[in-house]
Amino acid sequence: MAGALETDVVVIGAGISGVVTAKCLLDVGLKVKVLERTGEVGGLWTFRDKVGYGVMRCTHINVSKHNYSFSDFPFPDDVPDYPHHSHMAKYIADYVMHFGINEVISFQTQVNKMEKKDDKWVVTATRVEEDGKGGWTTGEEEVYVARFVAIATGHHVTPSLAKFPGQDTFKGELIHSADYKDPITNRLVGGRVLVVGIGNSAVDVAVDAATVGRCRKVLLSTRSGAWVLPNYIFGRPTDHYACRTFLLLPWKLATNVLETVVSLIHGSPYKWGLNPKMRALQTQPTVSPTLIHNIQRNNINVKPNIARFEGNTVHFTDGSSEVVDHVVMCTGFRVSLPFLPDEVREKVLEEGSNSMKLYKNVFSPAVGHSMAFIGFVQPASGGILSMSETQARWFAELCLNHVKLPSRAAMEADIRADQEETSKRYFASARHTIQKDPLLYNDSIAAQFGAKPQLWRHPRLAWRLLLGSCGSAQWRLQGPGKWERAAEVVRSVPVTEFLLYSAILVVVLLLLLFTYLGYLISRIG
Repeated sequence: MAGALETDVVVIGAGISGVVTAKCLLDVGLKVKVLERTGEVGGLWTFRDKVGYGVMRCTHINVSKHNYSFSDFPFPDDVPDYPHHSHMAKYIADYVMHFGINEVISFQTQVNKMEKKDDKWVVTATRVEEDGKGGWTTGEEEVYVARFVAIATGHHVTPSLAKFPGQDTFKGELIHSADYKDPITNRLVGGRVLVVGIGNSAVDVAVDAATVGRCRKVLLSTRSGAWVLPNYIFGRPTDHYACRTFLLLPWKLATNVLETVVSLIHGSPYKWGLNPKMRALQTQPTVSPTLIHNIQRNNINVKPNIARFEGNTVHFTDGSSEVVDHVVMCTGFRVSLPFLPDEVREKVLEEGSNSMKLYKNVFSPAVGHSMAFIGFVQPASGGILSMSETQARWFAELCLNHVKLPSRAAMEADIRADQEETSKRYFASARHTIQKDPLLYNDSIAAQFGAKPQLWRHPRLAWRLLLGSCGSAQWRLQGPGKWERAAEVVRSVPVTEFLLYSAILVVVLLLLLFTYLGYLISRIG
C-alpha cells in the first residue's frame, strides 16, 4: 500500500502489556512497531496531575515486586516489597531503555481503525496532542501494514458508572475513580465523602480521604461486601502464599484455610460490617493494610448498597441515610475496543458485559493467531504482568510458526468449558468474567510452547516450585527464551515459613503413618 509503513507486527498500546509484548517479539527477530496514544510508556502506571487516565497519587501496587515484575529484569533490591507508582513508572521506563524498546514506539499516535486485506492487517492511526483540557487534537493520518497485530490496550479503559434512583438530583460532585488523584486535587478535604464499591481502588480512595483528606465523614458503600486481605501474613507478602500446592487444593478447602487465617488476623469480616456475600476465593481479593484499622477507629463507616438519592441525602438498603458532599464511583471499567472491525468485535466481545470469547484469553477462534489480545485477563492473585509476558511469548512462537493453535472447533469448545468453570467458581460480577489464578494460568500458557517449569528438570528448585510463588523468572527456566539467571532469581523469592513448616509437618505425619502401618503389617505377618 502506497505511503504505508510495513512491519511484521503492530502492537497497540505501550503500557506494561504493550512494552513486554514488543520485547518478546523483538527477542525472536520480528520487526515491531508500537503505537501509543500518550507521550509516555507505562499506561496506568504513569501518574498524571491532570484528571484522567492513570493511577492515584497514593497508589502502591498491591502485589509484591517478586510477583509483579518482568521475568528477565528484576526490581532493584532497594525497592520495597510493594512499590509506589513512582517506582513502577521508573521500572517500566528502565526496562524499555535497557532493551531498546523505545526505538520502536511511535508516541502520540492514536489507532482509529483496522481492517484485514488479504493476509495482512491495515492499521489506520492519527497523530494526536493533548489540548490541555483533558482532550486530544488530531493531526495527520498514518497507515501501518502488518502480518500480525497485538492489542495491548488493557481492560481498564472506559469507566463504568453505576446508576441509582434519584442520582440526577444530587447537587454535589460525582466522579469516577479514574478521575480521582488525591483529596486536595479533587477538593475533598474536610468534606463528607461517599465511596461506592469495595475493590482495591475504592479502599484506597476511602483511606486516602479519611487520612490525607481529613474528611469529616467517609462512607464506603458495597452491595456484595468483601474479604479484605492484609499486605502481609505472618511477616511475608500475602501473594507469596499463592503456590502450586495451595492452588491445586480443592478451592473450597483452600478458601476455608484462607478465611480462617484472615479471621485470625483481622477478626471476622462481619464484625466490621464488610459482610461478604461470597467465599474468599470466589472473588478478586481486596488487599489493604489500613482499611480495617480505619474502620475500627470509626474514620470509615461501611454501608450497604445505595437505595436512592434525594438531593444530597443518600438512602441505603438498610433504611439508614446520610448527607454527603462528594461521591466517588469505584465501579470498575468496561472493555472498549472501538478500532476493531465490527465483524471482529462481534466475535470477541459479548455485548453489555466484560466477557470476551477468546481462547486462553488471547486468541479469537474466528480470527486465528494473526491477532493477539494481550493483558485481557484479571489476576485472582498476583499480578497481570507475568500473565501478559507469557501470553506475548506464546504469540511470538506462533508468529514464527514454531507452534500452532488447535482447530477452531476445539478452541470454541475450550472457551465454553472455561466460561462454565468460571461461572461455577466465581461470584457473578463483570470483573470476574476474565478471572484467572496467575500461577496456574501461566503454567497453562507456558506449556503451549515448552516453558512450563518441570520439576524433574529442576530438582534443586522443586520444593520452591511446589511451595513458593517463585516470581516471573520461573517461566524462563526452560524452553524458548530460557534465561541463564532464572534459577538465581527464583531462589531470591522467599518461601513462606508457614507453608514450609506445614509441608514438613505433613511429611512427618505421613512418615509416622507409614511407619505405624508397617508395624501393623509386621504384627499381622
